Amino acid sequence: MENNPDNKDLILIEELKKDARLSEQKLARKTGIPMTTVHNRLRKLREHGVIKGHTIRLDHAKLGRSMVAYVLVKAMPGVDQKKLLDTISKIPHICETAMITGDFDILFKARVASMKELNEIVVKGLRMEKNIGDTRTMISYETIETQ
Repeated sequence: MENNPDNKDLILIEELKKDARLSEQKLARKTGIPMTTVHNRLRKLREHGVIKGHTIRLDHAKLGRSMVAYVLVKAMPGVDQKKLLDTISKIPHICETAMITGDFDILFKARVASMKELNEIVVKGLRMEKNIGDTRTMISYETIETQ
């Protein structure tokens, strides 16, 4: 792997996305790639920062956080959007934040237990901030998470 992962790297990545606990031996067996090659490729993917770590996939409903909301945030003129993005990303139950183009400046995804909890974040929290001019909230009916 010089700059970009090749087909074998992508095959290994796809298998790890399905189950990050797979051993190198199981990866070799599942992909048909020799174990030494699997070992070397994974090492290089880690060294180059392509694979940054291994994580878990949660069942959010079983954790009591089955409600997903996407919220658009418009910063007041002159506000440091990067700083606002960092601040919003630290709010509990916000699992993803992005600085975006268009009429709004920030989009975030929140996983909450109830409308009351969402109200605490958006209405009683963000809308009271002097750095925020407007918000738009969208509730998800159903979510399919991909890697």
